[in-house]
Amino acid sequence: MHADPDLLALLALGEPAGTPEERLHVEACAVCAHELADFARVVDQGRRAPLDATLTTPGEQVWLSIRSDLGLTAPTQEPATEDGQDEDDLTGHAHLAPVEAVWADATGDAELATDERGRRILQVALHAELPTSGIRQAWLVHRHDPTRRQTLGILDGSHGLWTVDHSIDLAEFGILDISQQSPGETEHSGQTIVQGELTLAS
Repeated sequence: MHADPDLLALLALGEPAGTPEERLHVEACAVCAHELADFARVVDQGRRAPLDATLTTPGEQVWLSIRSDLGLTAPTQEPATEDGQDEDDLTGHAHLAPVEAVWADATGDAELATDERGRRILQVALHAELPTSGIRQAWLVHRHDPTRRQTLGILDGSHGLWTVDHSIDLAEFGILDISQQSPGETEHSGQTIVQGELTLAS
């Protein structure tokens, strides 16, 4: 069994993540070592970027290329329905906005699509001046009870790509939240960077 991608991402960031056994496995396993090297290259490129670099919002052609590479269906512009959504071809989008003054300049975008195997794929682009320490984590928050959350995973720099399990009802857990976390935290830190409602269509 190979190492969890979240663990590899933390190791690439230089965090002391995982157990000694897990780290030994990564060193000994060619597949995990190769994936760790890929993460490390992304981290290195991100850290070489100028501190005053201006982030731009990816154009639609970028998202279309990503969907094509992943075999995802293109999102529709049909209005979302509260009931009777077709889970076989569910799509959606969200615009993420800051909720705290400290992140006043942060924004984000998210796209949900269903691939040819029926998997619900959520991709996120975060536009923010991020601190050099800590990690960013994505959550799905209940629309009516913000204490109920489902974790998606850790962002790789400013980007995230996850499979949303079909057991998660997106009609209920429809708020996407990106938080600033300390390594090792398993609960939401309370430091939300951006948040937005996932608008669904099918």
